[in-house]
Amino acid sequence: MAQLGLDLGLLLSQLANFTILVVILSMVLYRPIMAKLSERAERIQKGVEDADQAADLLDQAKQEYDQHLADARSQAREIIEQATRTGEQQRQEILAQARQDAQQIIQRAHHQAARETVERRVALSQQVVDIAMASTERLLESELTMAKQHAVIQQVLAQAEDELLALEPKHTIERGETHL
Repeated sequence: MAQLGLDLGLLLSQLANFTILVVILSMVLYRPIMAKLSERAERIQKGVEDADQAADLLDQAKQEYDQHLADARSQAREIIEQATRTGEQQRQEILAQARQDAQQIIQRAHHQAARETVERRVALSQQVVDIAMASTERLLESELTMAKQHAVIQQVLAQAEDELLALEPKHTIERGETHL
């Protein structure tokens, strides 16, 4: 190798120096740098995993929120429907009570009208009796001919009929309606 201009001893010493340098550098620099790089890669991987896990938790929380919101809306609909049913039931009960009260008022009015009619008929009968008595007294007080008696009786009956019409109720109540 001398022909090439290389000294074998120097080449071997440089090769030994290079090997020692590589071993020292690998121990001092390469392994710590690789350990740091590996540690950094692990931290990055953990950060990515944590981010994925956080995204999963966020999705899960959003799904739970949506479910709770749907449940709340469903409960609100049920409450509204129940309130509507309760309101309708109360309305029906109030209407039934109002109909019953109206029917009782109508019955009382019918009874009152019937009682008043009976009272008027009794009063009219008494008046007819009084008129007949008065007519009879007039007939007895004066001598009348048959035609005069007939005319007086017609007059008394017409007067009784007029009083009967005057005593008839001016209105009647039928089926809860007032007719004039």
